[in-house]
Amino acid sequence: MVMRRTVRTRTQCAYFAMAKTQRWLCLAMLASIVACGGGADVNALGPDLTDPRSDTTRTTTAADSAQWTFTGSPASPLPFDEAGWDVQVHSRDAATWSAPEPLQAHHASDCGPHPGTHAITRWEQVVYRCRDHIMTALRTDGYGAIILTPDRALQIGGADAVVRFDLSTLRTSTRDWATIWLVPWADDLPVPGGEFAPDLNGPPRRAIAIEMTSNGNFCAIVYQNFESTELPCEDWQPLTTHVTPSATTRTPVEIRIANGRLRVGYPSLNVWTVDAALPAAAASITQAVVRLAHYSYTPGKCDGCSPGMTWHWDNLRIAPSRPFVIARGNVRAIRATVPTPVTFATASPAGAVLRFTTIGRNAEVSFDDGLTWRAAAAPSIARSNDPIRPVVMAVPTGTTRVLVRPAALITWWPNRDEWIAQDFAIWGPPR
Repeated sequence: MVMRRTVRTRTQCAYFAMAKTQRWLCLAMLASIVACGGGADVNALGPDLTDPRSDTTRTTTAADSAQWTFTGSPASPLPFDEAGWDVQVHSRDAATWSAPEPLQAHHASDCGPHPGTHAITRWEQVVYRCRDHIMTALRTDGYGAIILTPDRALQIGGADAVVRFDLSTLRTSTRDWATIWLVPWADDLPVPGGEFAPDLNGPPRRAIAIEMTSNGNFCAIVYQNFESTELPCEDWQPLTTHVTPSATTRTPVEIRIANGRLRVGYPSLNVWTVDAALPAAAASITQAVVRLAHYSYTPGKCDGCSPGMTWHWDNLRIAPSRPFVIARGNVRAIRATVPTPVTFATASPAGAVLRFTTIGRNAEVSFDDGLTWRAAAAPSIARSNDPIRPVVMAVPTGTTRVLVRPAALITWWPNRDEWIAQDFAIWGPPR
């Protein structure tokens, strides 16, 4: 009588009905079908993202709790460039690298509420602020993702560890969904993906994923050595059984870990979809980066579904937490074939790493203005998915500038003259 997760979440892709071995064959076929596209070299696709202002929406307490209220009522949708946040945006199709597929996103041009809309035509517009909260809006007729990361890591163990946030409940496509990732620092990927997603490089080596199902509920998956364990989840009733779908009312979601047990649900509704003991493998996760993810996989493909969606987020709380450094690069993306500089307003601390993603070619990086070059280092990943390559590599202490250039061409990539390196950030370890 209970809808198993392999049915309810996998309906986001038809191949989830296949046997596991068939899925991998399907993945290989899907990866080779990439839309052709072009465009001139683009060195800067957005504004300067190294905003030196302090994070004016975050508050902290003596208990190391951090909360972001996203306070601010701009006169029009304002691109989100909050200091202390990493923003990763991915679209697999080369035709969309310079600009996203057009979307009418929630909030009018004067930030009037839904059903008012405004046009999104540039990548820096897909995460924006209106009326004291933030939105993620995405249309990808292929596969795409937005990943938001604040500069506070959740401390797990001892007292309750809590991640809490408010999220809209109006959903116009089951092929568009949210996931909250809790990932140890050493295992984090710039753009994590699902185990059977037809794009990206799979999940992190270790992680707890709180993933939205096709019923609109959140269920949990634990990853250890890239292998998944799905926790019991009460998902047989759609979320709409408990709440009227709304773009303007944001419903609190809570993730709580205490005494080896995970609880996930909607406290204001008294609905808890997960209340289960964590597997022993999860005991090794004592500190986790918190990542808010919005995924989109041809959202207009299902009957009656819209081609793009907007999620509304507010009142994120992480407790207890520890700070770490996030410094974003001053350009969002590089497509030039000559060495191109990326600068950071904050110098890299000891133990920091440079993070970005490449598509189409490998990359090389110089930390000494071109005197020497290093191959961009890939972290441990679940599966290779050329031409997409995540990069996580050690950066010398005190670095504020790097050069990036394309290296070896991935020969089977159908757009052989295409490449992009994007969403550069320096992360310094939690302290």
